[in-house]
This record gives sequence, C-alpha cells and structure tokens, in this order.
Amino acid sequence: MENLLLKYMAEHLSNDQVKAPVTKKPIVTISREYGCPSKLIAQMLTDALNKREREPDHKKWKFINKEVLESAAKELQLNPADVKYLLSVGEKSLLEDFLVSFSSSYVSNLKVKHTLVKVVNTIAQAGHVVLVGRGSAAILRGRPVSLHIRLQAPVEWRVKSVCELRNVGPEEAMHMIETTDKKRSALYELILGKRMDPYIFDMAFNCASLSKHQIVKGILVVMEAMDML
Repeated sequence: MENLLLKYMAEHLSNDQVKAPVTKKPIVTISREYGCPSKLIAQMLTDALNKREREPDHKKWKFINKEVLESAAKELQLNPADVKYLLSVGEKSLLEDFLVSFSSSYVSNLKVKHTLVKVVNTIAQAGHVVLVGRGSAAILRGRPVSLHIRLQAPVEWRVKSVCELRNVGPEEAMHMIETTDKKRSALYELILGKRMDPYIFDMAFNCASLSKHQIVKGILVVMEAMDML
C-alpha cells in the first residue's frame, strides 16, 4: 500500500500548492495526546469500515500514518526524521530564520508547512482515508464530509500506558508525554498560525474510561449519522 501511495503522490504533487477542487469524499482524522492508542484505533476503524456490507465496486478505506511524512520528505529531498524535527519546532524566530537561510541546505519551516499541507490535501482528495496525526485535523478542518477525532486521557493514565508500552519508569514516561505533547502543539500552531483550538475537533474520546472497541463503535455511529458510510 505504501508503494502505491508514494506513486500516487509522485503523479499528483508538483512544486505548486495543490489547487484541485475539494471533493465530497469521506475523510476521518485522528489526533491524540501522547500515550493514547491512535494507530491501533485507526487500524481497527479502517478494518471495521472495510468489513461493512458494501457494493462490490465500493472504494476501500485506507489507514494513513507515516506515508504523509515519507511523501513530504521525498518532495523536500530530506530524511523523514529531519522533516519530523522541523515540524516539531514550530515557528522559529525571524533572526534564526535569517541566519540559517544562508546555508545551501536550508529548508524553511514555511516550505515544510506548505509541503505537508499539500501532501495531506492530495491524500484527502482521494477520500476514504483515516489519517493519523501530522496536523491533519488543522489542515482539513471545514472540509466537506470530514470527521475529526481527538483521543485524550488523564495524565496519570497516560503515564501508566507509556510505562507499559515503552518499558520505562514513571519519570521518563512523564518527560516523554510533556515533550511530545509540546511538539504536537507546535505543529498545530505552525499550521494554524495561532494557538491550537480544541474546537477544530468534532469529537473527543476519553481513553481512560472507554475501550478501543467502544471508541471505534462510537466513531462509526457518528459517521453513519453524517452519511459518511
């Protein structure tokens, strides 16, 4: 699936911003606080959507995560890790931007931002995708037939979750949570040009009180009510 997506991106992306008309094809974005299981829920949701009774020629849903970063890195001719870092630092100061711009290898945050926006919009244009992270809710907010989900939980629950998942102690888990949440907020601020607005999300689920299966069922109910199925 990744190779097909990269081929699709190569055929549809250019150096200019995507200017294709917005299509009314369903899109779901999933954002999370660090420690909440976004990828697993996204995969479960994608599987559930594809198991529903549909017409034989109906387009299958796809779960998109790291492919966004890979496609953006390919267009910018950078390592995906470098793109991830540039997105995490948010807006740099004008002085830093000015000084670093003399480097031949310099890539501005603005260029990275525009490339990310272009990649996400191009993927969304095809529809029937569940997009995880990468600021997709901020990029696609207001788009027709879209649903934006936020996964959250009390910090105590997230610390325990990270400890179990990453095999680290509570102090290290807390540091990872604070650092990662800060980076994700910086990405949203870079895209929005202002502090992250929680109201860009249509729904929020508490992972501490709801199981993954309950969250997926809840998303499906709302998608059906919105005529996205």
